[in-house]
Amino acid sequence: MPHRVKDEIGRAASVGLTCLLVLAVGCSRTKKNVPAITATPTGEYRVGAFVWYDLLTDDVPGVERFYGELFGWEFEGSFGDEGDFTLVSFQGTPIAGIVYAPPLESGESRARWVPSLSVADVDQAVAQLRRAGGMVYTEPHEVPDRGRLAVVGDPAGAILSLVRATGGDPADVDGPVGSWLWTELWTHDVEASVSFYSSLLGYEYEIVDLPVIPDYGVLTKDGEPRAGVRKLPWEQVMPNWLPYVRVDDPAAVAARVEGLGGRVLIAPSDTVRAGSVALIADPSGAAVALQKWPLDDAERDGGR
Repeated sequence: MPHRVKDEIGRAASVGLTCLLVLAVGCSRTKKNVPAITATPTGEYRVGAFVWYDLLTDDVPGVERFYGELFGWEFEGSFGDEGDFTLVSFQGTPIAGIVYAPPLESGESRARWVPSLSVADVDQAVAQLRRAGGMVYTEPHEVPDRGRLAVVGDPAGAILSLVRATGGDPADVDGPVGSWLWTELWTHDVEASVSFYSSLLGYEYEIVDLPVIPDYGVLTKDGEPRAGVRKLPWEQVMPNWLPYVRVDDPAAVAARVEGLGGRVLIAPSDTVRAGSVALIADPSGAAVALQKWPLDDAERDGGR
C-alpha cells in the first residue's frame, strides 16, 4: 500500500478529541442543537446497529461541496466557527452531522467520521468497556433531542459513540445509492475485538466466504448483519471504524474525487473485491469507503 494511504488512514484515526466532545457535551458557541437521530420517532431499538455518523472537519465548505456533488447530500446549519453544527440530509432524510474541528497546534487535521452505535444501556456499556480496558472520553449523559450517549475508544483504540436514542433507532432499510451502506472495523487483533464486541452487545461472529471477499468476518445481532471486521495489515495505523457509502459504479465515483478536492486512497481494482470497492478521503482527510451494492448476481450470494 502507498505510504500516503497509511498516513491518511492513520490521521483519520488520530485522537484529537477536543471537538469530538462537542458531539456529546455541546459547546458554548454552538449555533444549532444536535438533532434527533430519527426525524420521526420509531419507538423501536436495534441494539448493535450503527444509527448515525458525525464528521469532524476543519473545512466545512470544502466537504459540503465534496459530498454534495459526489453523493447528492444536502446541508443545513451554521458553520465556520468552533462548535458549529451542520445537518446532512439525503433525499429528505437526515443521515449525518458535521462539526467544525480546527486543526491541532501542529497543524495536523482532526478530520474523521465518528459512528454512533445503538446500545441498550449506555451506562452499563461504558462500565463494561472501562473494565475491558477501553477509554471513556465523555461520561454517559443526556443530550437534548439526541438521547443518552458517551464517546469512547474500544480496548484497541477505535473511537465511536455509544447511544440510546430519543425516539428510537432508524428502521432497517436498504438505502438508495448515495446513502450509508455499511460500517467496518479495522483492527490489528480480530479475535480480541470480536470477543470484546460480542461480550458488549451479544453479537455473533460469522465468516462469510464471498467470491469477491473470501473469509470476510461479519458481526450479526438477532440474525441481522451489523458490521464487518477486517485485520489491519499496517502496524502504524490505529484501529478505526470505517463507514461505507453505497454507489453503483465505484470507478466512476472515484474518478471525480480529486477534482472535488479529495484523494483516492485505494482505487477500484480487479484484485480488490473485484473492483466493487474504493477508499477515498474528503478534502479535510476523513476516510470513507465506496461500495457497489448489490454485487453482480454471481457475487452476492453470501451477502456483504
